[in-house]
Amino acid sequence: MAENILITGAGGFIGSHLVNHLKDKNRVVCLVRDILPSLWLDEALDGVTLVHGDLRDLKLLTRVIGHYDVTQVYHLAASAQVKQAHKNPVEVFESNVMGTVNILEACRILGSSDKKIVILNTDKVYGEKLNATEISRYESSEPYATSKCCQGFAAQTFQKTYDMNVKMVHSVNVFGYDPFNSRLIPNVVKDCIMGKKPVIFTNDNSIREYVYIDDAINALVTVMNSTALKNNIFHIHTGWAYNQKDVILAIAKIFGVECEYREGNMPFQIQEETLSSINWDWGPVWDFEDALRGTIGLFNEYREDWDKGFLI
Repeated sequence: MAENILITGAGGFIGSHLVNHLKDKNRVVCLVRDILPSLWLDEALDGVTLVHGDLRDLKLLTRVIGHYDVTQVYHLAASAQVKQAHKNPVEVFESNVMGTVNILEACRILGSSDKKIVILNTDKVYGEKLNATEISRYESSEPYATSKCCQGFAAQTFQKTYDMNVKMVHSVNVFGYDPFNSRLIPNVVKDCIMGKKPVIFTNDNSIREYVYIDDAINALVTVMNSTALKNNIFHIHTGWAYNQKDVILAIAKIFGVECEYREGNMPFQIQEETLSSINWDWGPVWDFEDALRGTIGLFNEYREDWDKGFLI
């Protein structure tokens, strides 16, 4: 049966892929603040209801959820840039914390018994830790990670206090067709397509765990729709834990290109991040190399979006 679904952050990386996955069989309403001009977003958001607005506008959220009789909410919108959060911590706390509170409050006001809410969070809430599980303690650090800790506490508060159907998903680093931000895998793929040698920083051995976008979407939808999952917190993880050298060499091998080695480290990020789970046995369908090939295929298909330099 078709659902009336609200997706926040629908103009972003994960949001646009989720919209594209759900829109054919459901009535999808997308809350967006900015839409970058791109063929991918034109296609992904085609045929859905677009609402331009801000998470900090409680009246708007209440109107949208009520007017469109929303029964499922995927809350993905967030200020997700660590560097930007350092520069403007007030904005990141307003967006990530109060934006989440407003989504939850709008559902509570309208009667939450018929509404299911899935909130996407990050592995950064656990700090520099390997194999954090759903019962691991949050560790505050820089503004972005701390704002996501607060988001998690807000979600748990509404779930417990008002008996709302709120589930929170912490994910490892998601990759796929994502021309909108400067991250390791998209940048290396774009360099290789443009004939540039990818750069490996010789002094950096930080470990990140990765999940392909299609698998991440599958996990989110599974959490939303499963009646067998009785817990409220879930981890998306794959065991694909690599340092930047491993990732770059894997991409370079697919393209058949050589890498350039430089001294120095990658830009600052929390190191040694991986997740595990005690609340469910979800696992990826893709393997890492095929997921990289799928990513490369979409970057080639939508090259006009990013080759002009606007989205890089």
